[in-house]
Amino acid sequence: MTVGRVEKVGKEGPRVLYPAAESGVITLERGKLPDAVDKAEEILLDHSERLRMFQRAGELVRVISLPEPRKGGGLQRSKGTLQLEPLGGLALTEAFSRIATWERIDSKGKLQTVDCPPKIASFYISRTGSWRVPVLAGVILAPVMRENGTILSRPGYDQESGLLFDSDEDWPVIPDQPTRADAEIALKTLIAPFQEFPFVAGEDVAVHITAILTAIQRRRLGACPIFGYSAPAQRSGKSLLAESAAIIATGKPAPATAVSGDREEIRKAITSALREGHVIINLDNIEAPLASPDLAKAITQSEYQDRLLGESRMLRLPTNVLWTATGNNLVFRGDLSSRALLCRIDSGLERPEARTFTISHLEDFLRDNRRHLVAAALTILRAYYVAGRPRQEVPPWGGFSNWSAFIREPIVWLGLADPCKTRETVLVDDPEREESLAVLTSLHEAFPDSEFTVKMIADRCGADDTLKNSILSVAAGRQQRHEVDSRRLGWWCRNRRDQVLGGLRLRLSRKTSGIAYWQIEVPASGHRGHGGHFPATEDVTVSVNLPIGNGNNAGQWGNGPHDPHHHQRTPDDRAENEVVL
Repeated sequence: MTVGRVEKVGKEGPRVLYPAAESGVITLERGKLPDAVDKAEEILLDHSERLRMFQRAGELVRVISLPEPRKGGGLQRSKGTLQLEPLGGLALTEAFSRIATWERIDSKGKLQTVDCPPKIASFYISRTGSWRVPVLAGVILAPVMRENGTILSRPGYDQESGLLFDSDEDWPVIPDQPTRADAEIALKTLIAPFQEFPFVAGEDVAVHITAILTAIQRRRLGACPIFGYSAPAQRSGKSLLAESAAIIATGKPAPATAVSGDREEIRKAITSALREGHVIINLDNIEAPLASPDLAKAITQSEYQDRLLGESRMLRLPTNVLWTATGNNLVFRGDLSSRALLCRIDSGLERPEARTFTISHLEDFLRDNRRHLVAAALTILRAYYVAGRPRQEVPPWGGFSNWSAFIREPIVWLGLADPCKTRETVLVDDPEREESLAVLTSLHEAFPDSEFTVKMIADRCGADDTLKNSILSVAAGRQQRHEVDSRRLGWWCRNRRDQVLGGLRLRLSRKTSGIAYWQIEVPASGHRGHGGHFPATEDVTVSVNLPIGNGNNAGQWGNGPHDPHHHQRTPDDRAENEVVL
C-alpha cells in the first residue's frame, strides 16, 4: 500500500510527494537543537529527490508543476510548466514533519509524539552554504548529451551533471556509434516538419535547427546567443517557429513575456525567469528595436546578479536558459546585436495566414513526434562526437566558442549553411551602429586630418547641418532636443573610443589641461564602407519526405511563393519608440 500524499500517476505508478515517516525518529532534547537539525538533514538527504528539494544559487528550492496557467513577474506560464520555487520555513517544516517522527520527553519522563518545531526549519534555512542536499544545475525534460559524448537518458537526479531529468516517457535509444549517414537521415527528420516554412535563405534554416539543438542541450552549454525570428508581416509563422523549439525540448511552449520600454520591468522578468529555472524564455512580438544591457549580461555571463526584491540579499543566478525573440522585421540594438542570430521567413503574400499546409496542426504534430525529433537531434550530436568532432572552417565568435563547437559546427559538418551568416544582417540593421557610423563619417568629413574637441564639434554644428543632425542622434539635449549636449557627446566619444566602424576609428589623440583632443583615423587594414557586406541570399527549398506523422488539412502557418526582400534601415527610418531597456 502506498502511504503519503500522491502527486501524480505516471507509467511507473503513483509518485509520492511525501513518503511515510519511516526513515527515523528525532527526539528533541533541551540544549541539543543543532543535533536535531543535523538529524533532520540526514533524513532529508534520503528523500530530497523524491521530494524534489535541492539547493541552487544560495537558496533551498523545490520543483513544482503549475496546476493552472500563471502570470506574474513579467512572465506568462502555461499549465503544467515545471519551475523552481524557493523553499520557505512553512513548507520545509511540513516536509520535516512528514519524513520523520518527532518526539519530546514530557514532564513525567514519557516520550510524546509532537510536530516538527518551526525553528528547526528556520535554523536549517540559515545554514546557507553548508547544506548537504544535492545541488541542482537545472531541470531537463528530454535527454541530453554530456560533454564526454554519453547520453543522459535515465529520469531522475543525475549526480554527475546536477540535472534533474523529469520524464515518464519511453525515449528511443540513441545509437552508440552513429555514422555520418545516420546523422544526415536524422537531420532530414529534424527539418521535415518545417519544410514548408518560407525561409529566406539556407542560413535561416540553419538558425532554426541550431535553435532546436540549443534548446535541448542548453543546460550543458556555456553562453549561447539569443535566437530571433523575423518576418515582414504578421501571421507568417515566426512565433510558431520559436514555440516549436520549446515544444521539442520541453513538451510545452516557453514561458513568454512582452517587452516594454521600462528597463526595470525587463530586469524583473529576467530575474524571475532565471530564479524559476526555466529552460527557454520567449520575448514575444517585439515591435521596436530591442536593446537591453541586462539581457545582454544574462546571455553572456555564467551568473546573473540582482538584488532580491524587498531584501538586501543579492541573488547570483545561473544563466543556462535559452532566449528567443519574435517580431515583424525584428531588429536588435547595441550590445544585443553582437549576441544574436536571426531566422527570417517571408511568404511574399499579403495574407500569409490564408495559406494551407501538409501538417495542419504543427504543435500537436511536434508533441506526438517529440521523442523521435529529440532522438534525431541527439543522433546528430553523437555522430559528430564519434567522428572526432572535426573542426569546421567557420569564423570564430568570441564569447560563444563552446556553443559554436558543440552546436554550430555539427550542423555545418552535415552541409547546412553556417547559421552565423545571419549575424551580418543583425549588425547591419543595428540602429545604434548606424548612428555611430553616421557620426564617425560626419566627423571625418568635418575634420578630415585634424584634431578636434567636443567644444569644436558643438561649435561646428552651428554651421554644418549634416554634422549637427548626426550628432543629435547620439547627444541631443534632454530638455532641448534640437541642441547638442556637450556632456553627452563627451561620454559618447569615450564609449566609442577605438571602435572600428565602416573602416573609421575614433582615437584619443592627446589630453592637455584636462581637455581631450580626438581624431578620426582610417586603420591601415581598414577600408571605407559599412564594415561588411550583406551576403547574397537565395531561396531555399528543403526537399525531404516526412519520415514521421502525417496530416492533410489546412493550417495557419507555413509556405507560399518566395519573394524574399530585405529592407535596409536608414537613420530616418528609426522609430521613436525603440525598446531601449
